[in-house]
Amino acid sequence: RHTRGALVVRGDAIDDAAALATAGPSDKTGPAASAVVPKLPRSACTRTIAKAEGFDLSTTSFGSIGLGVGLPLLMSGFLGYFNVIPTGSISSLLLIYGFIISLIGFALQYAKLEPLECVTYEDAAALREAQTTGILTQVRNDVTRYRYGDEQHLEEGLAIIFRYNRPGGLRKNQAPTLTGLSEQVIVDRYALVLKFDSPKMELSEWTDRREKIQGFFGPGVTCGITEVGEGAVEVELVSDGSDASGPGNGMEDMEVLPPLMPGLPPRYVKKGSV
Repeated sequence: RHTRGALVVRGDAIDDAAALATAGPSDKTGPAASAVVPKLPRSACTRTIAKAEGFDLSTTSFGSIGLGVGLPLLMSGFLGYFNVIPTGSISSLLLIYGFIISLIGFALQYAKLEPLECVTYEDAAALREAQTTGILTQVRNDVTRYRYGDEQHLEEGLAIIFRYNRPGGLRKNQAPTLTGLSEQVIVDRYALVLKFDSPKMELSEWTDRREKIQGFFGPGVTCGITEVGEGAVEVELVSDGSDASGPGNGMEDMEVLPPLMPGLPPRYVKKGSV
């Protein structure tokens, strides 16, 4: 059984954040208090886990499979129909099934959303099983496989958080784009770090929604926000141990989905039911 610990932010990070947050209006060099989020110290580990080789269905495009099966069948049926190759009486069946499978393959290829690469550091991999939460695991699995019909990863979740084209929300053309993710150790805890490209957003539009982001990906996480470049922001989802999904929690047959709205509890469903 794994011991669940509480999240501890080191004192220097808290002191720095407090100094910025209490800066008065006359301090022209410091950001506004609403834009301050403590910078969480990260592990110094630089070694990453190599991607496993071999066939993996979760990272294989169903469109490619459909085209790889359908086009040869369609071509064989076409050539057999004109007696170019001997297919006997099944040429018409090859034409029909080849056309249907190829059509499905083309549709899936058109609608597919490429998976994102997840960079996993060695120290984070060692902590993942004991400290990750069900929702963090689900997010990592969802964005690292092919999706179909979505314009971008976490599309529905971002729409809930940023309330596109609604009072108090962002315009749709300001929407951030998830460009990558990594597994790191932050304040000695497992963390999933989401990297966004948001050139049309101010940093304050991220930090003002920090609690909403934390509630959406919770429970069991603390959210940090770091600007890593012009228009580039990293959202750090640090497991605090209160909702760890490690072995022995009695939920092995359940799958955890994000809440429908920030602040609501996560949704638990039987694995394979969605």
